[in-house]
Amino acid sequence: MDAEDRSRQAWQRLQQEQQARALRFGPRPEKPRDIKRKLEPLVFGAVSLTPPDELDAYLQTFLPVFRRRDTLWQAELYLMGLLSDLKRKNGETIEAAVPAATQQGVWDFLVRSPWPADQLDQLRVRDGLRRAGCSDQPLDVLMDESGWPKKGHRSVGVGRQYLGSIGKVDNGQVVVSLHGCWGHMDLPLLGELYLPEPWTNDPLRRKQAKIPENRTFQTKPEIALALIDRVRGWGLTLGRMFGDPGYADLDLIQGLNLRNLPFCLGVKSVAFFSLPAQDWLPAVPAPPYSGHGRPRLGTPAQPRLYAAAELRQIITDDRWRKVAYRDGVDGQPLIREFAAVRAHLTTHEQVQDGLTNQGEELWLLLERPCEPGVQPGCKQYVISGPESMTLDELAQIAHRRPIIERNSYENAKQEVGLSNYQGRSWVGFHHHLSMAWLALTFLMLHRRPLPPPSTTLPPSPPPSTLPSPASAPAPPPAGGTVPFSMTLAQPALAPLPRPRQIWESAQEVHRRLVEWFHGMRFRELAFAGLLPPLPLLGSLPAGP
Repeated sequence: MDAEDRSRQAWQRLQQEQQARALRFGPRPEKPRDIKRKLEPLVFGAVSLTPPDELDAYLQTFLPVFRRRDTLWQAELYLMGLLSDLKRKNGETIEAAVPAATQQGVWDFLVRSPWPADQLDQLRVRDGLRRAGCSDQPLDVLMDESGWPKKGHRSVGVGRQYLGSIGKVDNGQVVVSLHGCWGHMDLPLLGELYLPEPWTNDPLRRKQAKIPENRTFQTKPEIALALIDRVRGWGLTLGRMFGDPGYADLDLIQGLNLRNLPFCLGVKSVAFFSLPAQDWLPAVPAPPYSGHGRPRLGTPAQPRLYAAAELRQIITDDRWRKVAYRDGVDGQPLIREFAAVRAHLTTHEQVQDGLTNQGEELWLLLERPCEPGVQPGCKQYVISGPESMTLDELAQIAHRRPIIERNSYENAKQEVGLSNYQGRSWVGFHHHLSMAWLALTFLMLHRRPLPPPSTTLPPSPPPSTLPSPASAPAPPPAGGTVPFSMTLAQPALAPLPRPRQIWESAQEVHRRLVEWFHGMRFRELAFAGLLPPLPLLGSLPAGP
């Protein structure tokens, strides 16, 4: 008896056992996962097939990015799923909640569609600044990261690392991103997945996750600097840079100084500082060689070093002052004690290797609660700026970071499913990241009154940020729509099309979409009861 016959007999015995068990104990109950897949969309709180007028008008701005009709249609379905009230927003739940959405369609849109995520972020940010009326104002930028647990080892970038959402080291993914803020308005700018060294050094894992060849291992501060350069290539004016203690790196500070960007970074209590007014410790010569073992080395001259916790104890009480840095949720001012000194930041590596020169002179801002003896609330920051800055200014600068972090990351995870991506590829992850931030930007703009679309184009980037003539895009053809470059490396954004061109494109896409659905006879049963008849758009209104 060959293997095929044995397999056939084993399958027959299994079928007989299942039939006998069903006759004796009744049919086997279905698993919760199978029942979940068979639920009707209304059980999950299905959303309407037609997006709201505000969302439909907002999506028309991004028609140049999604150039194919089916890609635009899948983008609308996926965006409606991200904006729904689902607890987890992935392909399975979106298929059950959004009519006409399927898991295969979601996967094709995120993984196989060639639309550029970087160009979508660029157009989204410029449009958000135009709608908020601050295109010419400098943006304060937060450099931060967001991590969430992730099982398995095949998802791109997953590994054992520190996750801020749970406050410990665990298996998960981490995204380094930039978030802009001006006044009381903020929005996400750009982000990139952090790749641990086991990922960058394994060719097989890189190939399976489709990681680009030019992506090598970079620390989180190095990724932040690369993101800053990409955002500056959009023609935006950046203000002060903010970051947590994980980004208080001397290489990052040097990179920000080379770009003429002021900064405010949190530092740990064990960070070393030297005071500019104190003399250096004298050099200690090497002792004479005794003839046995390795010769001992001397110690070069170096400044007197203090940890931030030591400086907190050295500063006298008359240097501390209470400052009301912000109003709380209840409208009452938030008050803490602050003290500031001029100091130079160093690292453990520099101390061990022998410090020979000091870096830039910075403000070291120390913070503590007003109640004496309370230690958990003590913080410290390094702030770049002239000596004429007051303590009130330093305290207000240091407390701008929590506002940006709360609005950008907490809302992104809770409202638009930032951490619910189930794919494994590099392209799919960044496509999901761009769509999640597109949904979050829509919510941020929709919660305040939006001005009507302007008939004039937004201001162009300054000449210094425009590409060279060799890499500049070709001019649009006469009488046609403005083309949109699909090249990710292009730093400047093409001019936006006029409102009438956008409306004509939307009308044409809608008309062809209706014809496409009516022509697919073999899918009538699959879409029965899910797709209401789609009316054609009305006539084009008069106007520019």
